[in-house]
Order: sequence, then structure tokens, then C-alpha cells
Amino acid sequence: MDTTEARIPVGTWREFFAAYDAVHRDPMNRWVHHLTHLGALAGVVAVARGHLLVGGALVALAFPLNALGHRVFEGNTPAFAEPPDAWGKAQVALGGLAWTAVTLWQDAQSLFGSR
Repeated sequence: MDTTEARIPVGTWREFFAAYDAVHRDPMNRWVHHLTHLGALAGVVAVARGHLLVGGALVALAFPLNALGHRVFEGNTPAFAEPPDAWGKAQVALGGLAWTAVTLWQDAQSLFGSR
């Protein structure tokens, strides 16, 4: 997939969500990301509660699992690889969490069917 139209980071949330969705079209990759985003969030909570090893492992595992999801299911590179600086990477990571918060319910309905 040509990712030139989906460069991240971008200027607005609307642009970010459009670009992020463009590189996360495969349902399996979306679920890999949802699960790893939730796991990373649980890891941050674990670190805050003093469980450094478990929390750090959950956060650290999110990155290779997401990269694998991109390679296997999308055939593209993760948005996290785009920005060369730490601030850009942090924006992508936090934006990914926001993307999961916004799209998880809709993806769950698609997976399990609307009731």
C-alpha cells in the first residue's frame, strides 16, 4: 500500500483519524491494535501502581505486535515508524489510544453483529 497519502503525524484530529484509518483497514490488524492499545494502557496503570516489570512488558510488547500486524495483515509500515522525533512518536502512540477509544465499539459491533 502506498502510504504517502496517510502520513502521520498530521495537523488535526480529523486528519489523524483519516490517516490512521487508511493504514489500519484490515479487521485483524485493527483488532491487534485494539488489544495492544488496551494492553499498553493496562501496562501504564500497572507501572503507576508499582508493578514496573509487568507494566513495562505490556507497554513494550505493544510495539512489536503492532509492527507484526502491519507486516502480516496490511503489508505496510506502522505509523509509529514515520516521525523521526520522540514527540512525533508520542503523538502517534497517544493518537492510537484515542483511535481505539473512538473505533473499538464500532469494530466490536461489526465483529459480533449489531443487536
